Amino acid sequence: MKIINLFILIGMFPFISNSQDLMNLLDSMEITVPKKEFISGTFKSPRLINGYTCENAGKHDLVFSISHRFNPVKGGVYDLFGLDESTMRLGFEYGLTDRFSIALGRSNFNKLYDGYIKWKLVSQSSGEHSFPLTITWMEGMAVKTAKYVDPSLEYPLTARFYYVHELFIARKFTSRFSAQLVPTVVHRNMVDEKADQNVVPALGLGGNFIINKWLSVNGEYYYLLPGHTADNHTNSLSVGVELDSGGGHVFQIMLSNSNGMTEKAFIPENNGNWTHGDIQLGFNIIRVFHTKKKK
Repeated sequence: MKIINLFILIGMFPFISNSQDLMNLLDSMEITVPKKEFISGTFKSPRLINGYTCENAGKHDLVFSISHRFNPVKGGVYDLFGLDESTMRLGFEYGLTDRFSIALGRSNFNKLYDGYIKWKLVSQSSGEHSFPLTITWMEGMAVKTAKYVDPSLEYPLTARFYYVHELFIARKFTSRFSAQLVPTVVHRNMVDEKADQNVVPALGLGGNFIINKWLSVNGEYYYLLPGHTADNHTNSLSVGVELDSGGGHVFQIMLSNSNGMTEKAFIPENNGNWTHGDIQLGFNIIRVFHTKKKK
């Protein structure tokens, strides 16, 4: 019996040896799972042209912006191609966290004071549990303080307010190209024309193409859904270039058929038409200040 057991053990030895080699091989193999990495810098600043982007001010960062829009170039030499007059907006955006920011601004167009909050709900990422999009929610409110044309007319204070709701759905497709889709709803408590509705839905589309480390091209279009505004209102179309001098300083220069720089002005109340020469030159100067040192 002992002799039989010995032969069985000798016969099984190659299998035991191969099994041990297999276990050693499996132990030496490491299954590598790519770490999750968030995609940053979908756009270079919180503002694209007239509208905003999915980006918000970083934690404890203060973003200061100066925006100018000149009159239409069709005025010719007499108006110095629109440069004689302009509308202006000053704005501040402060990051409470890396995902949540608040902002205030003032425009001489209708002497409008505006503010908004931005919340980056989710960021585009790669690797484990990746997500293909950056999604940001924005809620804004503004009040018109300009005097009425007829001072004898009396309206409640609430008639001067308007509200905007926007969802930024963005993706950085390559290191050079980013785009965003912006479903938008603008609510005005009072409208100027009977054909205008208080609630106006629109769909924005914007993109950025980087040429080199300091120069890029921007484009922006807001489509008004039919049946919500008077026929004389037009879709906002803007194109421009963006110069990034580094150190948190961005300069944007653009051509647009919109004169206003708030959603109420360039979405439901825009009257400019590119084919009629209603093209305005404009620029944005954006500067980021770090109020606290980064750890």
